[in-house]
Amino acid sequence: MQNAATRLLRLLVASLLALPGLPASPQPLEHEVKAAFLYKFPAFVEWPAKPAPDVPFVIAVVGAPDVAAELRGITRGQEHDGHRIEVREVADGQAVTGAQVVFVGRAAAARLPSIAKATANLPVLIVGETPNALEQGCLINFVLSEDRVRFDVELDQAEARGLRINARLLAAARQVRGARS
Repeated sequence: MQNAATRLLRLLVASLLALPGLPASPQPLEHEVKAAFLYKFPAFVEWPAKPAPDVPFVIAVVGAPDVAAELRGITRGQEHDGHRIEVREVADGQAVTGAQVVFVGRAAAARLPSIAKATANLPVLIVGETPNALEQGCLINFVLSEDRVRFDVELDQAEARGLRINARLLAAARQVRGARS
């Protein structure tokens, strides 16, 4: 069984690189790539305040159990900025509270506007995977482009939430909307 770091590296390399002339290798599944990105995104985001040392760094997943399961495997025993990473699945009817990152899957797309509104004044990185998700309050939205998982970024939403997105993440984005600070 691969350890989490090896598995994550395999997923990121396979999803970001498509080098001609190399032998074909099994492509990771879409939910595996999205989970890997969700694990890596926080390293490229600056939050306005650090939580207390004993508070976990929470990634909430709404409407995407396959992404949540994969993310749990990747983050097992991992930390972000000295905080234990905790993956929480948010069921229908449950509020999204205490999370630094919220992923809203296709199955919960109808909940996206209410999640964005409920967290509007909080430094929460909302990530989606549906058309028009950026217009509905997401800061990052996964898109399929040329059979690869890519993402778009909405900087104005990030700034309104007090989040600063690193230029390296912006350079990897398919599209960046809003003013660059």
